[in-house]
Amino acid sequence: MNISTFQSNLDFIKSLYFHEEWKDEDCKNRILAAVKECNEKIEEAFGKSIHKLGDHTPSFEAVEKVATKFPSTLSYQVGGSLPIQSAAGNNAFEYVPVLAKEGVKYEVGGEDARGGLLTIDPFEDRGWNTLHWLFAVLANGNNGAKRLNVMKELRKMGLLLKKDIQEYQLLRYTCDEKCKERFEYLVNWDPNALVETRVISMPLIHSLTREDALFLFLKAGFEKHPNIGGLLFVKDDAEVNALDTIFNQTGKEKTMEILHRIFSPQNNYPILHHVFVKSPEHIPTFLNKFPWATQLRDHHGRSLQQAVLAAGPDIMNANNFLFPMLTDDQIREKDPITTLYPFASMAVGEDADLEKSFYLLRRHPSVLERRSRSSSSTMTITVTGKKRKRSDPV
Repeated sequence: MNISTFQSNLDFIKSLYFHEEWKDEDCKNRILAAVKECNEKIEEAFGKSIHKLGDHTPSFEAVEKVATKFPSTLSYQVGGSLPIQSAAGNNAFEYVPVLAKEGVKYEVGGEDARGGLLTIDPFEDRGWNTLHWLFAVLANGNNGAKRLNVMKELRKMGLLLKKDIQEYQLLRYTCDEKCKERFEYLVNWDPNALVETRVISMPLIHSLTREDALFLFLKAGFEKHPNIGGLLFVKDDAEVNALDTIFNQTGKEKTMEILHRIFSPQNNYPILHHVFVKSPEHIPTFLNKFPWATQLRDHHGRSLQQAVLAAGPDIMNANNFLFPMLTDDQIREKDPITTLYPFASMAVGEDADLEKSFYLLRRHPSVLERRSRSSSSTMTITVTGKKRKRSDPV
């Protein structure tokens, strides 16, 4: 029997009973039971078929029609997985937006599951949901550009949210050359996720061990957070910075090779400014690899010496070899942010070093000369924790 004949029979039965021309209730009940059983089998057939969208590739409109007519098919499980999960991890991922849109209408996976996008894979011991299978590097048939388009479509529909990037650690699972487009898209959407995404008790950067992932992640960090030294100095809960963690996990030589690949093409990132202030114990390693960075200025316009001076006397004392190397021009140059001369920078704060401050003054007392007879400023000097003021035309 073909579908046309079956439909003709149903129309005949419907007409017969509608006009009460056939009044056998037992017959009517048997027909209704048969129709119900048939309907269940139809739903089962569509349910199995919707798990294989990549094989027969119906139009998105056709999928929407089937979902509207037989909503139960959206929740039909094969091997414990929903249709949207089967599509996400396989070659039918382009159907995910329409499955999610229809799934939201019928609360597939639960009221807050966004049509099954947030439903956990019952056989995945990492706790992956559909989003992970859709965008992670392990997704079957990676298809970078096409999966990126799906990501954009879900965002446009309001089914992929900015908070998901951190909450579901999406940067962690897309940080790979195979899905570079997705990773970069997420980074551009939420640059703070590079710093704020947590894995247990540590920032994400501390958990990365693969060289290719470190390269992508560190490169993105320097591009999006250049003013804090990228991600190298982000600390975990134990106050260990990422640089030390990466050195321990990846090795110093490999780590420096990765950083060399990031910096050398431009030769314009002031990496030494950050190392001198935040990890002075690694200065020899970085000086050997990036000698050209000694001549750079940071985003404030500070030279390397000014950056160290601005960090306070204790930091300068930790980099003691820099102090006697201050040139006459550097001693006479004001910090572009604090407007302090080097002698004044060494004289402020709880760690003030007046001996070094006076040494700089003796080298160039001209910095004390008034710029004009009518202008002067007040400088606060802290000695042994107590503040005193004196007029000084700094």
